[in-house]
Amino acid sequence: MTRDETIAARDGAARIAREAGELLTASFGRIAPEAVRYKGETDLVTDADERAQEYIVGALARAFPGHGVFAEESVTGRRDGEYQWVIDPLDGTTNYVHGYPLFSVSIALERRGAPLVGVVHAPVLGETFDAAAGEGARLNGRAIRVSREDRLVRSLLGTGFACVRDGVRANNLAILPVVAPRVQGVRRGGSAALDLAYVAMGRFEGFWELELSAWDTAAGVLLVREAGGRVTDFDGGGDFVARREIVATNGLIHDALLGLIREARPRTTRA
Repeated sequence: MTRDETIAARDGAARIAREAGELLTASFGRIAPEAVRYKGETDLVTDADERAQEYIVGALARAFPGHGVFAEESVTGRRDGEYQWVIDPLDGTTNYVHGYPLFSVSIALERRGAPLVGVVHAPVLGETFDAAAGEGARLNGRAIRVSREDRLVRSLLGTGFACVRDGVRANNLAILPVVAPRVQGVRRGGSAALDLAYVAMGRFEGFWELELSAWDTAAGVLLVREAGGRVTDFDGGGDFVARREIVATNGLIHDALLGLIREARPRTTRA
């Protein structure tokens, strides 16, 4: 893709995310029990997820024929193409079902695994985060940057506990008590895509979590990087998708946060 084509893909994905968000907000706060199903004991899926995904996949197919699509609720289109869209039509389904407004639509475009475009849209909050490789990150069209705070004790962090749902015996619950006393605060919002966007815009200095999937992080990782931040696995490397562990920060507190995670790491070995 040329630079102009990449920017056009960013803008197109942002438009599609906002339109999918309108579908979600139409049912927000009015979810009937029969519209909620369980993929696991606590892992929800709703009719709204599926409607939003169907809309996004169709819109992307029309706008970008030949691109593959990898979505949370199903795999659609080609998986062997040069360009691959990675989407989560509703990140934060539990929040959505309970009428809690922290949920998002996440859309990313990768070229042979390298991120090109990332969009995270929070419909109820009216916030659209987007990024294109080499073009920086934005919130509602205005450039954003990561926080300049360099002290952990003054840092606000985000985290999550998908690991609990996945039944990992030793997990993020062991890391939390090591990190929490050393920082200004820790928030658990329930949408990893939004947590990463908040790192990108400086609301959070950092974020860490385990047991996330590619559709949870693909868009947010590009946002953080394009806003000047750093994203790694728990050992400081780049295998955060394969290892299902991620640390994203403003870069200034990154090594210190990794140190706390390493301190807790003997208690986070998989069962």
